[in-house]
Amino acid sequence: MKVCRFDSEALAAAHAADIVEGVLRKKPNAVFCFAAGHSSLPVFNALVERGTDFSAARFIELDEWLGLSPDTGGSCAFFLKRNFFSRIAAAPDRIALFNGMTADCEAECRRMEERIVLWGGIDCLLLGAGMNGHLALNEPGSGFDEGIRRTALSRTTLEVAPKYFPRGMPPITEGITLGLKNILACRRIQLIVLGTHKAEIVRRLLSLSAPDRDFPASALLAVPEAELLLDAEAAGR
Repeated sequence: MKVCRFDSEALAAAHAADIVEGVLRKKPNAVFCFAAGHSSLPVFNALVERGTDFSAARFIELDEWLGLSPDTGGSCAFFLKRNFFSRIAAAPDRIALFNGMTADCEAECRRMEERIVLWGGIDCLLLGAGMNGHLALNEPGSGFDEGIRRTALSRTTLEVAPKYFPRGMPPITEGITLGLKNILACRRIQLIVLGTHKAEIVRRLLSLSAPDRDFPASALLAVPEAELLLDAEAAGR
């Protein structure tokens, strides 16, 4: 994994946007997967401000909270629609979202696995890191060979998640997510970590010499071309 340190959040986001545009130049109908989280926002803003052409691109959702519909405030789909898809006029038939209201999680997992295969795999993935080092909703203890699946949320995620939800919502305890196997199969991977509050995550990640199931982000240590994008605050010393 390559470590890329930038003096500011804006510069880190600009680099991520450069990579996305480079993928599009080579393959206009490339398949993208972008995390629904605050770390993605500066990248979304950079792409929108540049007027990046996503007219032929396709998108796979990274993860979703079980029990929420795509139109529910706080769902990952709602976050992506509001902050990105609505700003680039993405065609609905080119966006594959999880159904968080599904009554058959196994069938939903198969559907998304089949969509990834149908579209030829994911060309470019933008990830954030959770406060416990999770990638998507692959919590500590997740296997590196696990595919799309239903997952129980860790205590840390349960404590952090409510910031995304409207007040008064019932607690969310489970999610559905691309697995680490799917993540590692992506052709281009960027993990963007921003802010002082994430400095300890960066320190722990870079202290590891090999992938460790107790810290899912460490799976990327075994991917030479993956990039860890840090602003000065997240990089710390």
